[in-house]
Amino acid sequence: MILKKIPVYFFIIIMVAAMITVISCKKQNTPESFKTDTLRCMSINVWSGLDYIGTFKMGEYESPDIREKRYQAFLKEIAKYNPDIIAINEANFLPDYVTRLAGDIQYDYIYHVGVAGLKIGRFGIPVNLKEGDAVLARKGLQLQEVGHKQLSGGGIITNHFSFHTEDATQVLIGRVMVNSKPVYVAVTHWHASPLDTQKSRALLKELQQKYGYTDAEYREAIKKLEADNAWRKNEAKLMAEYCKAIVPEHAPLIVMGDFNTTVDMPEMQYFLQQGFHDTYARQKTADRYTWNPLKNLNIQKYYTTDTNQKFESLYTHVSKIHELEPKRIDYIIVNKSLSPDTVILSKVCCDTIYDGIHLSDHFGVYAEIRID
Repeated sequence: MILKKIPVYFFIIIMVAAMITVISCKKQNTPESFKTDTLRCMSINVWSGLDYIGTFKMGEYESPDIREKRYQAFLKEIAKYNPDIIAINEANFLPDYVTRLAGDIQYDYIYHVGVAGLKIGRFGIPVNLKEGDAVLARKGLQLQEVGHKQLSGGGIITNHFSFHTEDATQVLIGRVMVNSKPVYVAVTHWHASPLDTQKSRALLKELQQKYGYTDAEYREAIKKLEADNAWRKNEAKLMAEYCKAIVPEHAPLIVMGDFNTTVDMPEMQYFLQQGFHDTYARQKTADRYTWNPLKNLNIQKYYTTDTNQKFESLYTHVSKIHELEPKRIDYIIVNKSLSPDTVILSKVCCDTIYDGIHLSDHFGVYAEIRID
């Protein structure tokens, strides 16, 4: 989701001059690394439940009771799959969400705030936004953080204070020990926007003619479409470069998260061409969408909009239609040190209805990867 820009007059917060560097990671040192033939991985955007509109406070779609039900559903899904490693996006409020989850399942964790607005510690605006990404791992895996890079958004974003007013994205990299060998794991969350395809451009022209948007509005929509897609292309480039710089050349790397793009788009194709492959590529299962308005109850309840009307802008109109189209945008991707043959299973997960709800507006991805 996109963090709406905060008005300039809220730039009254004075930032702390001294920066304290603390690695926000709990780890359990064990004499030997985790022994396994197969590493079970789960990636899921757990959904903040925010609409990302507001200055003092972001709008919230649901009550605290429903949010708690979603959290309990997540615990059931974890128990069902018993993953060794879990990557999560949109964990909010941090660090509370990830420390609670790690305590409930007895895993180690690393995390980094991704979007928070203007914050010192827990205080600042928006008051209910301090969201980010995390990796959790079974304690015997000896999870440690090895790197973090902000991919976009500008400003300053740390786990302890932040100073930014736009959507921001990142990649967080950790390392686990499997069979006495290091395996690197990363979580990322890329910028969300409509995809720049022939279909999207044709739709913009169709909507302009049908609802009377001006030529200037059409040109502005095309400009915005191109800019948002260029945003993701730059994220792909920066992340590929950072992974190459941080991860030793022949070490296994598993990259998980919400990429907000489909596998055929230029940004994803670029990233894959840097020595990665999609664990889902060889799967033939029918259920493949991780953003699925046709099945996800949260999308149906909170995102469904009458698109047969004129919106405040043409770009908003096409964005709403794009939001209601099923697509696969969440991935577990591995580098060339893990060949396609090491992928035993890759499937959609976190799509079970518990107590009448889905645990997120996304479905997740689960993969079993052989570690030699």
